[in-house]
Amino acid sequence: MRDRFDIISLQELATSDRFVLERQCRAQTQAVYLGDHTALCRILGRYKFYVDTRDQGFGSNILLDGFWEMWLTIAISRRLKPGMIAIDVGANFGYYSLLMADLVGPEGRVVAVEPNPHVAPKLRASVALNGFSERTRIIEAAAGAADEGSVHLYATLSEPKNATVVRDDFIADRQIATISNVPLWTAEAVEREFGRVDFLKIDAEGAEEDIIMGLRPILAKHSPDLVLEFNAARYKDAARFLTEVNSFYPSMSYVEHSGDLAPIGPESILTQHVGEDWLLFFRGNPPD
Repeated sequence: MRDRFDIISLQELATSDRFVLERQCRAQTQAVYLGDHTALCRILGRYKFYVDTRDQGFGSNILLDGFWEMWLTIAISRRLKPGMIAIDVGANFGYYSLLMADLVGPEGRVVAVEPNPHVAPKLRASVALNGFSERTRIIEAAAGAADEGSVHLYATLSEPKNATVVRDDFIADRQIATISNVPLWTAEAVEREFGRVDFLKIDAEGAEEDIIMGLRPILAKHSPDLVLEFNAARYKDAARFLTEVNSFYPSMSYVEHSGDLAPIGPESILTQHVGEDWLLFFRGNPPD
C-alpha cells in the first residue's frame, strides 16, 4: 500500500485520478513561515516551493492544498517528455515551471517568463532549491510581439498572478499594488538557440494577442503543443484572435476538470461562459 509520505511520481501525475492526486497532495502539505511575507511549502508531493503569504488567490490555496489546477497539472504531465524545449509564459511563482523542468529532464530545457519583479525572485529561488537551475532559464520580462521597448505592469499584492499591462499614465494605490516598468521579450532567441520549441503555456491576463503575434514564426515552423488561457471578454475581437491561433493547428481541445482533453469548436468558446477563462489545448507535432 502506498504510504501517504511517499513522493508522488511523475508517472502518477500523468496517470492517476485527479481526486486521488489531490488527496495525496493535501496529505503531504507542509509549510513554514520564513518571515518577510515568505513561506516555504511542499507542492505536488515532490517540490519545495517559495510563496508570498500576501497572495490570496494562488498562495493561500497552495499553502492549504499543495496543488493548483490539478486538471492542467495532469494534462501537462501527459504531454511533456524528456528532452523537450518548453516555454512557460506567465510563470508566476513557478508552479508549472518546476513541473515542466522535472518532466523535460536534464536533456530538456524550460524558459520561464515572468515580468513581475516582486515575484521573479521567488520563482528563481524555487527553481534553484529543487535543483533545476541548469535546465531552466528565467526571463524577467513581458512576452509580446516585439523584443524592444518596455511596458508598465500593474499587479496587486494580493493577486500577483493577475498582473496586467497598463497605460503609461495609469495610477495605482501603492498600499495595495505596484506598477513596474518591465522590458519586452519574444521567444525568437529560444528558437535560435535550441532550433525548436516543443511546448508552450501562455497565461498572460489579456496580453495573449500580442504574445501570439510574436510567436507566429515559431507556431508556423514548429507547431508546438500550446496551452492557452483564453477569455473572450478580454479581447477586442475574440473571434479573429481565435481564428488566428487556429490557423496554425488542425484541431482544438479544452482541458476538462478530469485532466482529459475534449474537442471543442470556436462557436462554443465564443458564446459559452463568456467572461470566464478557458484552458485551450492545441496539439502540435511531436519533435523529431
